[in-house]
Amino acid sequence: MDKINEIKGFLTGNIQDKYAVLGISSGIDSSLVLTMLSLSINKNKVKAVFMPDKFTKENDYNDIKLLSEFAGIKIETVNIENIFLSYKSTLKTDDIKIEGNIRSRIRANILYYYANKLNGLVIGTTNRTEYLLGYYTKYGDGACDIEPIENLYKTDVREMSKELNLPESIINKKPSAGLWENQYDEDEFKMTYDELDSILKNIFDRNIINNGYEKVIETYIKSMHKREMPKSMR
Repeated sequence: MDKINEIKGFLTGNIQDKYAVLGISSGIDSSLVLTMLSLSINKNKVKAVFMPDKFTKENDYNDIKLLSEFAGIKIETVNIENIFLSYKSTLKTDDIKIEGNIRSRIRANILYYYANKLNGLVIGTTNRTEYLLGYYTKYGDGACDIEPIENLYKTDVREMSKELNLPESIINKKPSAGLWENQYDEDEFKMTYDELDSILKNIFDRNIINNGYEKVIETYIKSMHKREMPKSMR
């Protein structure tokens, strides 16, 4: 409960009377953030946007409905597939990972459109595990004004979601950024989030480095540019 109250205070203090603009995927991270917003500020000042594409599964649409009812907040749907196809046609791209990043940046553009329109703030959904591993798209889902769960590891997000009684279908969903077909986080890492969080907590919270941590440390170092401000002449 202490962490819940800390996040509520963080959101209330930083958003104040502005609109909160949030991208919703039906995954556990964005679902938790939407729930925290519903508990922290006026629900009428939350602009929640679901941005599906051809890879979005039917159960994601169903979970969006469940989440909207659970949080008591309307979630608008903006399908990005035609926007993406315009990019693909113009750029002649056929690299699935690059296309995944384009999809993420299209979503960020849409969120900032609403933030501009409403004079609001874009609320991020990156957790601490993703932040330390650079598991987000630079200027895509990493683009935001406030990051309320960046101090929560993925396993913490799961526990807090259970504490707040989020829909079980969302809590139990296999984690995926949804950037291409059958893309799942733990398949890419070749580790579960439980294993990853155990290693990350040892490294960053306990200053313990054991054999077998090399891949995680390498990923952290390679993604350092995502956590730094752009270099400039001073």
